[in-house]
Amino acid sequence: MGAHDRDGSSTFKTSRVVITVPLAILKAPPGELGAIQFTPRLQKEKVAALDKLEMGKVIRLVFKFKQRFWERISPANGEQTMANMSFLLSQDDWFPTWWTAMPEKTPIITGWAPFDCAERLTSKSAVFVVNQGLETLGRLLTIGVGDLQHSLEDAYSHDWQSDPFSRGAYSYGKVGADGAQEALGRPVENTLFFAGEATDTSGHNGTVHGAIASGYRAAEDVLRGLVDNS
Repeated sequence: MGAHDRDGSSTFKTSRVVITVPLAILKAPPGELGAIQFTPRLQKEKVAALDKLEMGKVIRLVFKFKQRFWERISPANGEQTMANMSFLLSQDDWFPTWWTAMPEKTPIITGWAPFDCAERLTSKSAVFVVNQGLETLGRLLTIGVGDLQHSLEDAYSHDWQSDPFSRGAYSYGKVGADGAQEALGRPVENTLFFAGEATDTSGHNGTVHGAIASGYRAAEDVLRGLVDNS
């Protein structure tokens, strides 16, 4: 196994390797930044599975405020405040989904721009993304953007599809993808073992817990192979 980085090349020798890179990295053409080249090439079953899966586009935006200002905001009925707000869902064209850190009461709100929303934002500057997020949050919470800016302590955004080492946020199956995750996660000649959320077969692909579960499954595959060869 060889690895190339800015400092040069390294070679590692091992009888087994667990591959946990994102789906889009496995699909990337050899020679591109972050891509993996298999020699010999992956068998047709693996290539067919990769062709049936895609990566979702997402831009994530995290705001850290000086305080949890939404605790003072009351919905239209005025019966209670939004102190226990966890998710904020809308049909907004930029950031339709938001969530807090509940049950931890920290002054942090995360915005989620999927698919078409992410495509609108992907070529924009970080300043534009932050300002658009503030405008969206202001509309949804009926609070002035100036007030949000005054309360804002820090902001961080990540464009998952533009990150060359992820090229997307999470996997999903195209039409006819039944069995693709299982085929992708199947070991190759007791040598290559595959994990990652795109290989989860329990219905939790696209999630952190699905990725963790696939790691346990790959570890069991490795141990089983060691026993079979002993």
